[in-house]
Amino acid sequence: MSIEQAASHMIGATSAASTGSGILWLIPFLPFFGFLINGLTGRRLKNTKVVDAIALGSVGISFLLTVYFFFQLLALPENSRSIHQNLWTWFDLGGARVLGGLSTTTVQWAYKFDALSAAMAILVTGAGFLIHLFSTGYMAEERNDGRYYRFMAYMNLFVFSMLNLVLGANILMMFLGWEGVGLCSYLLIGFYFDRDYAAAAGKKAFVTNRVGDFGFMIGFFLLIMLFGNLDFDTMMGMVRGISGMPSITLFGHTAAPTFWFNLIGCCLFVGAIGKSAQIPLYVWLPDAMAGPTPVSALIHAATMVTSGLYMITRLNFIYVLAPGALSLVLFVGALTALFAATMGLAQYDIKKVLAYSTVSQLGFMFMGLGAGAFSAGMFHVFTHAAFKACLFLGSGSVIAACHHEQDMRNMGGLRKYMPWTFASMGLATLAIAGVPPFSGFFSKDEILWKVFEHGWNGQGWFYYLCWGLGMLAAFCTAFYMVRLMAMTFFGEFRGAGNDPFGLTVPSEAHHGGDDDAHGAHGHAAHGDALADAHTNPGLHVHAADDLTDHGHAGQAHGPSEVPWNMWVPVFIFAVLAVVLGFLNLPPSLKGSEHFSKWLEPLLYQAAAAHGGHHAAESIEYWLMGFAIVWALSAMGLAWWMYISDPSWSRAKAFVARFPQLFEWVNAKYYVDEFYDAMVINPIKQLSAQLWSLDNWVIDGMVNGAARFTVMLASASDWFDAKVVDGLVNAVAWGLQQGSMGFKALQSGRVQNYAFVMMLGFLAFAFWKFLA
Repeated sequence: MSIEQAASHMIGATSAASTGSGILWLIPFLPFFGFLINGLTGRRLKNTKVVDAIALGSVGISFLLTVYFFFQLLALPENSRSIHQNLWTWFDLGGARVLGGLSTTTVQWAYKFDALSAAMAILVTGAGFLIHLFSTGYMAEERNDGRYYRFMAYMNLFVFSMLNLVLGANILMMFLGWEGVGLCSYLLIGFYFDRDYAAAAGKKAFVTNRVGDFGFMIGFFLLIMLFGNLDFDTMMGMVRGISGMPSITLFGHTAAPTFWFNLIGCCLFVGAIGKSAQIPLYVWLPDAMAGPTPVSALIHAATMVTSGLYMITRLNFIYVLAPGALSLVLFVGALTALFAATMGLAQYDIKKVLAYSTVSQLGFMFMGLGAGAFSAGMFHVFTHAAFKACLFLGSGSVIAACHHEQDMRNMGGLRKYMPWTFASMGLATLAIAGVPPFSGFFSKDEILWKVFEHGWNGQGWFYYLCWGLGMLAAFCTAFYMVRLMAMTFFGEFRGAGNDPFGLTVPSEAHHGGDDDAHGAHGHAAHGDALADAHTNPGLHVHAADDLTDHGHAGQAHGPSEVPWNMWVPVFIFAVLAVVLGFLNLPPSLKGSEHFSKWLEPLLYQAAAAHGGHHAAESIEYWLMGFAIVWALSAMGLAWWMYISDPSWSRAKAFVARFPQLFEWVNAKYYVDEFYDAMVINPIKQLSAQLWSLDNWVIDGMVNGAARFTVMLASASDWFDAKVVDGLVNAVAWGLQQGSMGFKALQSGRVQNYAFVMMLGFLAFAFWKFLA
């Protein structure tokens, strides 16, 4: 069977296996309508409750529709779980020469609702709705200054873009959503665009993602060259035939199919590195804290950062045949997991700790994908969405209650004032730390086990190394999360001047509703202040703002629990963080792996990613037990350092003993400074030089040529006017004067003629006389 025949066969098979729908498009477009209505009319609405109704209603109905289609999908046979809808022909590529043959194809604006996109759509719309609900309380101050409608419109647009990404039936639709979430992140991170730090953070996110997108587009173009088609189902149907070819020639280079699959996989992974914040393009995500906290929750939990993971899982049929690319995914993921986790150990901004935690957890997810355990990686996406959304929204509640304070050293004791938030974040902390039976334990343990299993099956030390990096990252995760809870909720509240141990630092909190103003600047000062606080225990710095003067969202006197529309979403996410793990209990724990089996039909089954046999369950039990002890040890260490000792003297002693180590970790290994010195500043200098070259040399040459041309034209004009025209005019004048003489001779008067004849006669006679 030729490639074209295989494609036709696959298209036919897909059509037969898919169920059509006439309203599937409403799932992504309802939030888009919400964006349009609020964006066009929100400024003129006097009551922001109408904005709430439009923004929440559009996402809420979209969620209900997603649930409806999920049950529709559930009723279908396992291998036919696909619902599609073609809206219109978006592109007609015409004839494209692919693999030596002519391929014609069109790109449909089409949506596809299968096992993977259904799960992602539930995540995006469900989490998106709860985050929208949280925003109605959190963004209370923006209701009065005319910015609220714009925020809600952007949030709706973000959900629309993400739904396009996950529901698109072809990779061009995915790329549309891919760029859409990039645009929305720029708009939302830079929401307070009148402040320099927010504008800079938005631009940083946008530019960094463009670097990754360059790699994505190269992979995208290679896919077109290799398959001549953009439809996911069709490509998956063709991949078996292409992988069986002896060699493929593209751009004059002949190589085995595995080479091209590896190249495509690596290029696409560069895009995933940017979008999902992996080394070396993770630097935009911590700075994204400059946006309002609900934005952080939406980006970190349910939308943008999961794009790269979704893309790799959707194109699993490429990666399964690209072992080199898969190994790269595994190594970058493991390195990122540890690297970011260590940075979270020494941060004092509550949102910064969670931001580096997200980067680290994304590394775990990529480890799962890199080990060929796509369902394990995606399962961690879902559990992480629950506990990270809970933690981010909870941190937003804490920040609101502490009147925009984000430095944990200026908090403490909040468990007495915010019991719902404390309980919710406590449950989420247990989940992310990997304590059974909370969800994070099952998803993280599954990933580590899959990586270890490859090494156990004799596939090399590389997998043991990645497993070791992952275990160290898991230890750091458990430590910094307990540290966060200890600094925030335990001890006595230090924000009211009650600071017997001198732990507080000068607050960088900004008044006037800018809870996130702290996010993207001033962290060098953090490091300095931290060093002072740790190395000079007697140093007393002032407490946080006097909370008796201020209030937020109805909190007029000191910290207290936030309104229901803020703590309810946090609590729902906490409940999900507890129970979601039971969706994928492994057989070793007498579970049925419901989540893995749900995704199984769309995973390429022709060959295992790395082959090998399963290790014995006894090994899995040992590792499971070790992981539990490992996590509890980290939590116990953090408890010993920060809760059992309210003066934090043990932490201070550690810092005093290893000041350089602490400084490096606190400064995030100076990666931003390294980029500034090695990349950004040289580019700026080069740009300045190019500008000077353009301004002084290129423009000078052009302007000089223009001036010379003008001078030449002026001289030519003078020569033409004075010389050429002068000669012409002189000739004309001479002729005119001559003609006047002849005119006088030819006057028609006989007397004149007779007089002339007489003169002629006299002259002739005189001449004869002389002769």
